[in-house]
Amino acid sequence: VLYGVQECIDRARRNQAITALTDGPHFPVRALRMWETPSNKVWCLPFKSILDYEKMLRPEECPEYLDLARRLLAMRVNNLGLFAQYAARGSQFERWLSHAEPVEQFARFLDRFGVTVGLSLHYAEPDENGNYEDVCPFSDAVRAQWHDFAARLATAMPSVRNAIIWGAGENAPGPHEDDCDRCRALPVRERVLAGMRLVSEALATIDGELLWPAVTDQAAYAKSETELFGDWGDELPANVRIAPCHLYWDFRPPYPPHPIWRHIGNRPGERSPYVFELALVGDTAGLNFLPCSMAHRWQEEFLKAADKNCDGFDANLGIHPEHIDHPLNLSNWYAYGKLCWNPYLNPDDILSEWLMMEYGEEARAFLPGLRTTYAATIGALFSRCGLTQCHSYVARYSYLDTRLNGPWRIWTDYLHPGMDRVGEDVLGLALPLDAYPEEEGEALRNDPRYQLIFNRVPLTPAYAAELMAEKRPSIAHMESVLTAWRQLDGKIEPASFAHVAGLLEANVNDVRIFVDCFELYLDYKLGRLQGGQIEAMRDRYADVPKGEATAGSPYDGWFWDHFGWQGTYLEFLDDLDKLLRGETLGPFLAAGATEVQME
Repeated sequence: VLYGVQECIDRARRNQAITALTDGPHFPVRALRMWETPSNKVWCLPFKSILDYEKMLRPEECPEYLDLARRLLAMRVNNLGLFAQYAARGSQFERWLSHAEPVEQFARFLDRFGVTVGLSLHYAEPDENGNYEDVCPFSDAVRAQWHDFAARLATAMPSVRNAIIWGAGENAPGPHEDDCDRCRALPVRERVLAGMRLVSEALATIDGELLWPAVTDQAAYAKSETELFGDWGDELPANVRIAPCHLYWDFRPPYPPHPIWRHIGNRPGERSPYVFELALVGDTAGLNFLPCSMAHRWQEEFLKAADKNCDGFDANLGIHPEHIDHPLNLSNWYAYGKLCWNPYLNPDDILSEWLMMEYGEEARAFLPGLRTTYAATIGALFSRCGLTQCHSYVARYSYLDTRLNGPWRIWTDYLHPGMDRVGEDVLGLALPLDAYPEEEGEALRNDPRYQLIFNRVPLTPAYAAELMAEKRPSIAHMESVLTAWRQLDGKIEPASFAHVAGLLEANVNDVRIFVDCFELYLDYKLGRLQGGQIEAMRDRYADVPKGEATAGSPYDGWFWDHFGWQGTYLEFLDDLDKLLRGETLGPFLAAGATEVQME
């Protein structure tokens, strides 16, 4: 009934006749997961969560919560996961239970909009120092912890039954990592299955379901992710689904498909218990401040998931406290919901429909401009898959150099020591391809689209010119987006037109700045950068509109605890100035989690 009423509202907004409603969702799991712990900071954004335990006690009184709930209903999303910090310490069981009342009130509120709330948890409980003493899937202590938590959850938060279980490795050890005599005698996949059954059994007592992300933060784990979490079927408990990332290593849109795709849906007659992770608000795809239409990029994954009879998708979500998202990126919210409902829809139709509903019939003419935002933003933020950014912000020099020249220096040193080649006149990371069949791996290595993640390429003036010739068109792309939007002047609501036009004017300069920063980086690496180039760039952008991606954020978020990571374009220019003068750049956080991440 709820979806039927919403569909009637949507059809009225589309000026369509309200007839019999006969279709239903293709995917049973249509989930979102907040990248933020309530009353804490957002994982990849520089501000605090819109979720606040005090406000969650009375969610119906908060306009921002009502707005969020209505958006989720319009998307036909049926699950929302609340995040707990990935690099955690101390009991997350106790942490959630200590906030039982606000979480329960918030869950009851969203239930009225067809959304079930779940909690992010670790398979095993870390101590106050972040250490894990027991990850054995046959441990009476681990089993007792889960059954005790399920029983207390049923009493304290009866509206909350589902969980996202981190146990794939890295900062969230899983059952496959146990080293007791019994576990050593078993294949690692049997240990994984035993751990999933342990948690499944506890949650089944309260009619709960669980997602088990097969996701780590290192490319070197792609092979183990595939080996541990691919090729499962009916042996998994009915309330368990595995959640791999849809792309090789993280959620970077230009990257190739994750190798696990080859190991899903290959058991005829059995269930395919997979829910794919993707980024709705992508931390390397513009976040809330650069427009980047994803509908066409996502369609490939939705069609593959449908073909392999997967159960759905779980999308990461970061919400800006003032404006939710860049207004043009709200098309991604709409597209995600529509593709979860029907993966066979034409993305052009989805986006055209969204433009009409959001801005009026005349706005359909902006469809080519909306599509072009992908080429503009991805072109500015990547170079042959090499990162030319820091989570959609301008990168400080030290961070940028580790992402383009190596070593990666965030845990990867010991995982992939061949990257430790600082000082070579090369670009690229030569990340592992051992998770792919040999022929496919070689094809990826030789594909120019992926050149700077799977190779080490000598940096010469000719190669730098080649990269810049590919990157500069992103400026023209964003300029064309602005030009296309300006064609709507006088045809749509004036305030909406002016708001988006102002943002796009700043976004054009943002893209120009990303391109110029990359060029100065290459010039420095080639030994030809002059101080006059730096000063000319300062002057060029001193008095033009700029967005958060390049001019910085007014919020003090956790990424600013990561010394030398992201900054403003002026800070990047300061870094280059210091390097030209032979000065050191100051601290660079090269490994580990900060205090804020662990709170």
